[in-house]
Amino acid sequence: MAFDANDLSPHEHFVVERTRLGEIADFSPLGGADGSKPGVRAGFLRRLMLGLEAEWRAPATGLRIRGARIDGALDLSDCSGETLPALTLDQCVIADVIDISHARLARLALTGCAVRRVAAGGAHIGGDLDLSGARPLGPPGKEALTVDLRGADIGGALLFSGAKLARGDSGHEALIAEGARVVGDIRFDAGFESFGALVLSGARIGGALVADGATLLNRTDDAAGAAIAAQGVSLAGAARFSRCKAEGVLNFAAAQIGACADFTGAALRNEFGAALTLAGAQALEVLLNASKISGQVNLSGARIAHGLDLRGGEIAHPLSPRAEAFGIAIDGASVRIGADARLEGANIKGETRLQHARIGGGASFGGGRFLNGGGCALSADGVELGADMTFAIVDGYAPHGQKTVIEGAASFTGAKLGGRLAWRGMELRGPSPAGDKGGLISLADAHIAGALQAHAMTTHQDARIDLRGARCEALEDDVKAGWGSETAKLELDGLHYARFGEGDAQRTRVAWLRRANARASAYETAAAAYAAAGQRADARRMLLAGRDATAARESTGLISWTLASLYGVLAGHGLSPLRMVRALVLFFALGVAGVFAMNAQGALVTPQGRACNGAVEPALYAADVATPFLDLGQQGRCGPGRTARADLPAGIAVGEDDWRVFEGVAMWRWAHALYAMLGFILSALALVTFTGAAARYARRPR
Repeated sequence: MAFDANDLSPHEHFVVERTRLGEIADFSPLGGADGSKPGVRAGFLRRLMLGLEAEWRAPATGLRIRGARIDGALDLSDCSGETLPALTLDQCVIADVIDISHARLARLALTGCAVRRVAAGGAHIGGDLDLSGARPLGPPGKEALTVDLRGADIGGALLFSGAKLARGDSGHEALIAEGARVVGDIRFDAGFESFGALVLSGARIGGALVADGATLLNRTDDAAGAAIAAQGVSLAGAARFSRCKAEGVLNFAAAQIGACADFTGAALRNEFGAALTLAGAQALEVLLNASKISGQVNLSGARIAHGLDLRGGEIAHPLSPRAEAFGIAIDGASVRIGADARLEGANIKGETRLQHARIGGGASFGGGRFLNGGGCALSADGVELGADMTFAIVDGYAPHGQKTVIEGAASFTGAKLGGRLAWRGMELRGPSPAGDKGGLISLADAHIAGALQAHAMTTHQDARIDLRGARCEALEDDVKAGWGSETAKLELDGLHYARFGEGDAQRTRVAWLRRANARASAYETAAAAYAAAGQRADARRMLLAGRDATAARESTGLISWTLASLYGVLAGHGLSPLRMVRALVLFFALGVAGVFAMNAQGALVTPQGRACNGAVEPALYAADVATPFLDLGQQGRCGPGRTARADLPAGIAVGEDDWRVFEGVAMWRWAHALYAMLGFILSALALVTFTGAAARYARRPR
């Protein structure tokens, strides 16, 4: 039915008049004390917007109404021919739907309005779509304000500043903008609140996505509810969620963010599931400093052009209501970070996973708490860094105490560091998943381009530090305080380094290697480092200590251990011919003295029983006895016996026979035999030493 001027209410006449003049139809002075507003029919507004009555056609400034009540559904759907003028409703009450699906409008503003539903799927809006300050309608607990922008094309900004969206009784979404295109910003700031999901998946945004200080609520018992679903969103500007409060996952999987993703000071909650996911996303920078997150942060496969900042962040991923166990708190597997990863002062409960991550700068963990008792607290096997990895407090920033605490295991197996690895003031606790009661830190097969700087480490009993197969440029450590308590197990086999730091003490270093029960190769590495520094004496002592350790390790019993130890004392396990010469000289001097003593007591006699006196040369006699494979013709002339005038002890009788214990001649005969046996052994050791056979054997691969 066609409208004419007589069909219009006074309020509608007022709208026509003000619109014709290009002014706002302001009904706010006419509002009732109870909040009631003058009514305007939605059908009237439709005809006015469509220009169905020539005399009512809206001017270029569009239709602007303030403080009215819109009665009925405003249906402008499919009006896709000529672009409709701008529609601005301010502080209005719109109890029914506003439907602009597949329509073309110059601009739409519903600022400060109480609205139930806006349907704008496939709409083309030349300028801004502004719902700033909009609020839902409905009875308490059932309020609803939902917005459908699927596939919409917005030539300006999409504004929800200070608005409140609510999903109502049906569905889970408060906003659906899947596949929408927005030329400007999308703003959920200035106290914005939503109860229900904000769906932006696949949207293309030419500006920033701003939700600073917003409250986003859509948590479900199964942890699947999304506060924001922005998978695959394309964002030219930043994603800003600083001081945001969210319950439910913020899902930016595979998103492309042209600037930083800023969650500074955010409070995110989605226990037993992901609280924030940027898996496979791209961003210039990710800021999570000072955030408080209950749930997982997923960065797996993300590409971050600059840095990752988690300083002072608190992240926990409990697996049960009582938090008896924790899951993966930060999943950064295969993440790519162009600059630094900063986790100083972070408090992480659960696993921080950086396996096979690629970080162009350094990684800093100083002053942080990484807690996952019984599991892996830091898991970074195969990580690659372009600079340093540090566990030291910087500039006193330690919000959770003056130590870097690792509870559980920290695994950097196969890591590659472009700079140094340093810890100072680090505490290692257990248990580890491998059963180490005091915790575990593994750097097995790690490659460190700079120095390994170990200082001030505290460990609980039965901790383990695994450096097997690791390589570093230098060891610049505090040997006494940098490797935990004496009860902590060190595994150093295959550890390679080129030099020590200044002031390294060889004796202390030997004690460090002995504590690790290290193999000979570990001593040889240390000896090479001393030799490269010109400390030849320290290098030789280190090699000798290594041979002692090898002898103790490879001995199969008391006899073999005794012989190996004796060889170490006499010849340095074949590495010290000079020591062998000294031992031979001393041994032969002892033999010569024995010859003189025997002869003086009358216990060295010729075969005829006379005193030997000058029948033999004492030095040659001692050499003849000690070298049974050489016959110097001395032993045939004299031997142990008793002359008629010998003054030797008679010994102690044994029974009624002629046997006596400690009888003088018998003692010299035993001494003669023992000297011969020791001489044989010493001669054999000398042969092995002087030919170099022992040194070649010691260098064989083990």
